[in-house]
Amino acid sequence: MAFSQSLRDLMAERPVLGTFLKIPRFEIVDILALSGFDFVVCDYEHSQMSVGEACDVVRAGRARGLPVLVRVPALDRGDINRLLEAGAAGIQLARGSGAAAGELRKLVSYPPLGTRSVSLAQPAADYGMGVTLAGHFERSNSTVLAVGQFETADYADGIDAAMAALDVAFIGPVDLSVDLGTPGEQDSEPMRAAAAAIEAAAVARGVPMGIFAGSPEAAADAVARGYRYIVAGSDLTMVAGGAKQFSSLLTRV
Repeated sequence: MAFSQSLRDLMAERPVLGTFLKIPRFEIVDILALSGFDFVVCDYEHSQMSVGEACDVVRAGRARGLPVLVRVPALDRGDINRLLEAGAAGIQLARGSGAAAGELRKLVSYPPLGTRSVSLAQPAADYGMGVTLAGHFERSNSTVLAVGQFETADYADGIDAAMAALDVAFIGPVDLSVDLGTPGEQDSEPMRAAAAAIEAAAVARGVPMGIFAGSPEAAADAVARGYRYIVAGSDLTMVAGGAKQFSSLLTRV
């Protein structure tokens, strides 16, 4: 199923709201799509799933018209190519600042922008049916997102070059707070300074900012601060919260 509008175009119009998906089931994809999320990030870094299961999540999202990005823990050319050929809307790289951002751009882009392996015999290219190589290159290079996570204390190393390679500069506040020596203290002075530096570099390059929000209130705050790509909570937190709330209402005799 082709998306009516790419996530890149939608993000240019307004902030987009998504969530992490850690349970690799089509039912979860269906529910998140029907709930009104703009996108989901399939969490291949912090979940118990295989790359094949992640590809299944991507295909389920395409069937529902829900863009699925995949967060990966490392730059594995084979995994990234399989995920993109399954139809992933983008790749979100953990610790994706610095030189890693440039490598990410190469792996998600076809020539001349990158070095992605070429084949039309895959879902994202409609198996080559009615699609030219040039047409597929153009469509993919103009829609697939490269999202780099800034979440280490060396976030400023090569920051300008990193911004030039990314479509979204994403702050991972939990990991960043740990690496800065203030675990979980997301309003600490080091965290505020880091966020300000990353935001300034993104503005200078015209790169949209992204962030993880642990609550609806945090998501609303991110929107108010000008962030365009907000990942709020996860399917697991929603299941856990709903289950706990439901259980608390049950009468025990």
